[in-house]
Amino acid sequence: MRRMMIFCLLIANTITHVLAFSSNLQQVPHLGARLVTSRPSSKLSNETDEKRRSIISQTILSTSLLIPTFANAASVPVQRAVGSGEKRCREEGNCLETFELDGAVGWNWGGTERCDASDPNCGPDGRVREEPLVGKPVPDVAGLEITHVIDLTLNIGVGSNAYIETIKMGLYGNNCPELVKEMVDMCGRGGLVTSKNLLLGAPVRIGGGFGALTYIKPDERLEFGVASQKVAYAKSIRKAKAPDEFVPQPRPSGERLELVRAESSARKHNEAGLISVPKEGIGYGTFLSGSDDEAYSNAFQITAVGAPDMDKAGRKVIGQLLDAKSMDALARLAGSPTRKLLPTQTGGAPLIKVSVDESVVIAKSELAPKE
Repeated sequence: MRRMMIFCLLIANTITHVLAFSSNLQQVPHLGARLVTSRPSSKLSNETDEKRRSIISQTILSTSLLIPTFANAASVPVQRAVGSGEKRCREEGNCLETFELDGAVGWNWGGTERCDASDPNCGPDGRVREEPLVGKPVPDVAGLEITHVIDLTLNIGVGSNAYIETIKMGLYGNNCPELVKEMVDMCGRGGLVTSKNLLLGAPVRIGGGFGALTYIKPDERLEFGVASQKVAYAKSIRKAKAPDEFVPQPRPSGERLELVRAESSARKHNEAGLISVPKEGIGYGTFLSGSDDEAYSNAFQITAVGAPDMDKAGRKVIGQLLDAKSMDALARLAGSPTRKLLPTQTGGAPLIKVSVDESVVIAKSELAPKE
């Protein structure tokens, strides 16, 4: 598909200059009449040849601007797995001559050489890692108290290739009580409810297969949420489509929103394994869509490295991962392949489906040993 797009750009550009050449021919005085009625003079012929050479040169120059320098094609950053054709032409510097346009512009699709996305060792560049990824150390609690534990059971892949990973999250309920309450509601069995006055609505729940890993910024962060409340509701009633009367839960507002805004981040986004929510709280992770249906598609993120840019964006840390197994799962997911529409895209939805099969919340009172 992308080869065709580039090819169309090249053809369109060439046609534009051919039309320009035709226009220039018409501007030469009496050229058409001379070609029919008499032999053109040597001077006129030379002028025409010069115009033709000039236009052809402009065509080649402007066409070349659409593609990186092919002699230096190997210097173009690789975004995906490199197929044999693209790899060879990048090494030899003849991608244009061999019509390997993907290699010429740095788009490397890999073809049969791309690894299976369901393989835990398949990297974001489409190559199989020589060794499995190992998670970074579990974050230090830094003097904060864990008030709630959430176990997220993830189903990764489909069919016989699917496997299960469990991520254990601890929340700082004493530091961010309102933000933690939103998280607990959404991850609990009851779900998050922001309006009880809906004609036909349902709580926003991330468990039960309704939530998913919605975005990966490779080796930096994971993002979880409910991509569509309508789709989730249809799934809950075992229908292909939600009824027309269904109304999604709106984003939190009023006093609830003001309480969330007043809370500060419990700590900096300075290491891997931290749970982060938007500045305005859950439901305000994206403003690309004004639809309430997609308001919770970017509910919370988990850092895979220190991320000072998240501090600058005003995001708030409300918890952390609690064990080495969870950190290993984080590393594998953050290093897995993503869907990319453009070669310069730095992240995207996971190439393989990752759904939240189950989400269990345990309060501190339930964690305390019984006498």
